[in-house]
Amino acid sequence: MLELLAQFFGNGDWWTRILWFALIISFFMFYPKLMIYQLVQKLQQKVQKFEKMSDGAREELVDMLKDSSDLPREKIRENMDRIVDMFTVPPEQTDPSGVMKKIKSMYDVHDERYRNFIGNIADLEDNERKSFAAATVHATAVQQISKIVRHMLELIKETNNLQIGMLLKMQMPFIEKQIKMLKESVPCLAKEEPVGDSIGPMCAASLIGDSEVEEIAEDQVCAEREIEGRNVFIIKPDGPAAVLGEVHDAVKKITEENDIEKIIPIDAKGMLKGEKRGSVVEGIGFAMGPRGKAERHWIEDIAVEQDITIESIGINQDPMEDVIRPMKREIYEAVPEVKEAVERAIKRSSEGCNIIVVGVGISVGVGNNAEAVEEAEEIIEKNIKKMEEKRKEEEEERGLGEKISDWLTPY
Repeated sequence: MLELLAQFFGNGDWWTRILWFALIISFFMFYPKLMIYQLVQKLQQKVQKFEKMSDGAREELVDMLKDSSDLPREKIRENMDRIVDMFTVPPEQTDPSGVMKKIKSMYDVHDERYRNFIGNIADLEDNERKSFAAATVHATAVQQISKIVRHMLELIKETNNLQIGMLLKMQMPFIEKQIKMLKESVPCLAKEEPVGDSIGPMCAASLIGDSEVEEIAEDQVCAEREIEGRNVFIIKPDGPAAVLGEVHDAVKKITEENDIEKIIPIDAKGMLKGEKRGSVVEGIGFAMGPRGKAERHWIEDIAVEQDITIESIGINQDPMEDVIRPMKREIYEAVPEVKEAVERAIKRSSEGCNIIVVGVGISVGVGNNAEAVEEAEEIIEKNIKKMEEKRKEEEEERGLGEKISDWLTPY
């Protein structure tokens, strides 16, 4: 028997060759299981972290609402736990005819449901109710992400599927950025403090200056003033509440009563990696986020029918780090440059014509004039200091073992 093994493995230390052969077989048998085990452990830590963030978001809202409610704290938390599990079914788009009306109707019902929920558990002013409703929507988003990641983890554990685990692990940095941003937006919206997406309304408020404003549509205000020899209608969401407003209704009303030559929307723009945060760029078409699909569709129809030019101005932001996080210095310092871009766009029109400038975005923390912009800037500076301190704390809490583990993990 030994002679046969020697012939198979060659002359020399045949037992060493047997050992190497056994190690290779063991490697192929057990390494995939080891990889799945390691993946599951790391994903388990992330899931627990996300669930803790979801619970923390709800706790923050309950703490802020309890003083305005006649309900006991436990009852408020019970109601909050129920609403964050609410799901929304997108409209059927197999037959696209009329789908924009369906989308708009769905969002209207969605917003009203959350506002009624807050109104039923706390005695708040109308603006506060809208802001807390927006914060609850974001707490729902945090809960949904944590549930989906938990579902994927349980699926990996059930099937021992390494491929699904690696796909989830590769997506984890993007998921973590998104859920952190949503979690940090919850107290911002509830306390009515400016976020990155507030830059459009902030620029509009700065352009309004001390001009008189009036409500022109639901959650939309308008001011009229002369800029560069043109008559300019400046519209924005009615701040400092966390509202987007009915932009289409505002634009439609102005275009019905006036001969408009140009519309200039101002909005946050998702920047590419390598671009400078807060840089100002100019473009064509109505700049508005995904939630405004229906509004943008109807405004574009108005522009085509009435031969109105649309020239947008965007302020670059990281869509996974800036848009609904407390506003950063580079973003709010772009306001003067945006005003210059607006003036250039206005000059590219006929003298004496009518123009609409739209501050697109959520107007949380931003009132309706230049004085309100100064107040918002004070809040932003305080939040910037808080964010810097929090970043340092998180870096200190992240232990050396975790850093080495992340560096050694090959996937």
